[in-house]
Amino acid sequence: MPMNISPKQVQEAVLKGRERFQNFRQARLMFLRNYVGQYYDQEKGGIGGEPLNLIFNAIRILLPYIVMNYPTCNVRSKYLMAREYGELLSLALNQHSQEIDIKSVYRRWIVDAIFTLGVLKTGLAESDSVYGLDEGDTIEAGTVYTEAVDFDHFCVDPSSRDHMFRDARFMGDSMYVPRSVLLDSGLYKNDLVEKLPRISSKQQDERAHGLSMRELNADDLWKLEDEVEIAELWVPGAKAIVTVPIGPNAAFDDYLRVDEYYGLNDGPYTLLSLTPPVPSNPLPVPAVGIWNDLHILTNRMAKKIIDQATRQKDVVAYRGSAADDAEELQNARDGGAIKCDDPDGIQIKSFGGQQNSNEAALGSLMSWFNMMAGNPAAQGGTSIGGDSATETRLLAGNTSVGLEDMKDLVYQAVGAELRRRAFYFHTDPMINMPLIRRQSQPAQYAPGATGPIMVSPATMREIQVFLTPEARRGDFLDFMFSVEPESMGRRDSRTRFQQALDFAVKILPAAAQAAQTLAMLGIPFSPKEYIIRMAKDAGIDWLDQVFYDPEFQQQMAMRLMAGPQAGPSKGQAQPKDMSAQIAQNGQPANVAGGAPDMMTQIMQDEQMGANQGQMETKKEVW
Repeated sequence: MPMNISPKQVQEAVLKGRERFQNFRQARLMFLRNYVGQYYDQEKGGIGGEPLNLIFNAIRILLPYIVMNYPTCNVRSKYLMAREYGELLSLALNQHSQEIDIKSVYRRWIVDAIFTLGVLKTGLAESDSVYGLDEGDTIEAGTVYTEAVDFDHFCVDPSSRDHMFRDARFMGDSMYVPRSVLLDSGLYKNDLVEKLPRISSKQQDERAHGLSMRELNADDLWKLEDEVEIAELWVPGAKAIVTVPIGPNAAFDDYLRVDEYYGLNDGPYTLLSLTPPVPSNPLPVPAVGIWNDLHILTNRMAKKIIDQATRQKDVVAYRGSAADDAEELQNARDGGAIKCDDPDGIQIKSFGGQQNSNEAALGSLMSWFNMMAGNPAAQGGTSIGGDSATETRLLAGNTSVGLEDMKDLVYQAVGAELRRRAFYFHTDPMINMPLIRRQSQPAQYAPGATGPIMVSPATMREIQVFLTPEARRGDFLDFMFSVEPESMGRRDSRTRFQQALDFAVKILPAAAQAAQTLAMLGIPFSPKEYIIRMAKDAGIDWLDQVFYDPEFQQQMAMRLMAGPQAGPSKGQAQPKDMSAQIAQNGQPANVAGGAPDMMTQIMQDEQMGANQGQMETKKEVW
């Protein structure tokens, strides 16, 4: 291996990386306990102990706000010859996202980012990949995959200082694999595999999946199948994937496996952070770390109010001489009247009860939590405490800036993940992916006695295309990957209807008017591109099913056919057949083979107006 460090040093660096981020893992486990609540995999819990799970509620609202649909990828190139191939690549990525259910992967990824750091791993599950070894693995060989990496299994250079580990000398993830699978594969050094220690319950006590293990003895469960823990490390300096053992007493003098890395130079991992960076530190501030204290204090205050309300009671106090009157009062019906010799000797006393100041304190805590969490209350459809509708709307608009920034960060990271998947589509020599693309069919014209006759109108049809190695154009580095705005969000039927109505009433007429005005000014303008772009921004993704855009020269043919036709000049013989005026491209002879530019068309229109004016003048003179 082209590295200047020994295998033992690499394994020690992996363990030191775990040790450096141990506090973050412990804090994450504490946050997860508060997130799942007291009833998660517990035999019993105290009623009213945690009545307000604000962390769960915030994530429940934020998660669908960011990702609720599959992304719509947009691949563009600065070279025109590669644009059509970029469209094919976009279709392939959109189809593949649904095949691997990338939406669920992204949702898990965002939850991880809220608690600490979101990590995705993208690669090709080859026959010699560890992802294709286990028979129970759902990833089939030859499949491009993207999977979430748990932070407990994330391995990284302990000396990293740059944000999001940009300066890391290695990055990887650990996994549990049956020892027999490693031995039967023949890809690893069997003598070292035999020496690997079995995973123990002590290794699992400090990991998140222990939340649902209760008091089960994991050692007894793992005796059913001998599992070991290994780590796959991406080493950018060596352009290699290195497999090493991990855990105590697993320092060997050799690597389990060294293989060449096949993928982008950026590596297989896509990292996601939803908070601002910490200078000179690789890990961001966990969002839940800001919410946690307010979550705990709110539940304490809510429990205090509940306990006070539970202790509240009303009792009757009476003088000894008024015992008979007190008993008669107790047995009286509601609204009834009784006779009392000493009514002043009987009084109702109230004890306990919650204080109004406690309710005010609870409201303040919840308002503070809402502010620190980025205003999930407004996104969830509840008020944020404004004194008026205007104030509430302004506050909601201001606090939603943080949510929009969070969404933008996710969309940027999704674009980076799509780029990693697209690399394998671009370089795989065996790829053959069937796709369906919509394509406009221009109107067809035939020669007629007085001009071209429309045979068939412009339509939009679906055609079968294939993404194959022969379809590739350009260099992969020339392509830019992005996600269509709001493509991963959700809109209800009423919102979609309102967007479509606004588009039809406002955008389409404005686009038509702008096209006419710019044409008169001689400014090039494409109404088609403008309308499609506005439709995407408005969240309308079905416009290609109804929007037809015939070629400009066909539009000119129709326009000439509807307007006055130019006759032959004096002394010029009338052609016997109008077909002589039809050019090879099916247009009249007075239409240029190519579409005229805007200035030429404007001058023609002006001249037509001048001719009409001269005709009117002659009529007046005669």
